[in-house]
Amino acid sequence: MFRKKTDVHALIMEQIADVKKCLVRFDSFMRAATTPGVQEDTLRALRDGVAEAENTADVSLRNMIFSFTKTHYLPSTQESLISIATSCDKVANKCESIVNLIVLYKFSFPADSYKEFYKIYDLIDKQFDLLEKAISMLFSKMHLLQKDSSILDQIRALESEVDIIEMQLSERIFASDAELAAKMQFFDLVSRLCDISDIVEDIADKIQIMLILRKA
Repeated sequence: MFRKKTDVHALIMEQIADVKKCLVRFDSFMRAATTPGVQEDTLRALRDGVAEAENTADVSLRNMIFSFTKTHYLPSTQESLISIATSCDKVANKCESIVNLIVLYKFSFPADSYKEFYKIYDLIDKQFDLLEKAISMLFSKMHLLQKDSSILDQIRALESEVDIIEMQLSERIFASDAELAAKMQFFDLVSRLCDISDIVEDIADKIQIMLILRKA
């Protein structure tokens, strides 16, 4: 366990909070995008909100990385924490890329897909909340996390649920009567959304590796 709540701890948690804000704005965009008759100007405004949140998360990430110039962490610890933080930033990047594509495609979601999209987002939201807690524990309760890392298993279990929904939704996409181009567009969006869950799972794995290395 790191002995005290350092500037690095505060800054990495600030960055995580900024990524969470991006996810919240992403959720608002997706719910608007799946609302019949939504105006394009509304989606563009919500897209800009996601982009703004993503940019804020980028700034937080750079601040966190720069803070290592004022600390005495071992190079291996610095590398692990920076890897975790940059991976979290990929979540915000993925949110921004998805909303940009939806606006660019002027994509219209099939009504029978709404339930699955909301379920996938809800699972990702739960994953990220668990991840935020696990990252904070690296600084404040690492000894407990080393003894019981079940929180990381919970993140992986949620990712498995996302995988199941992704497969079911993908099968339905290609079984539909839509044109192939439309199927591929929809499949691409579904894959990108589920990529967020994969990223969070990968970060959980990075934390697991960090715990093992510090125990050795």
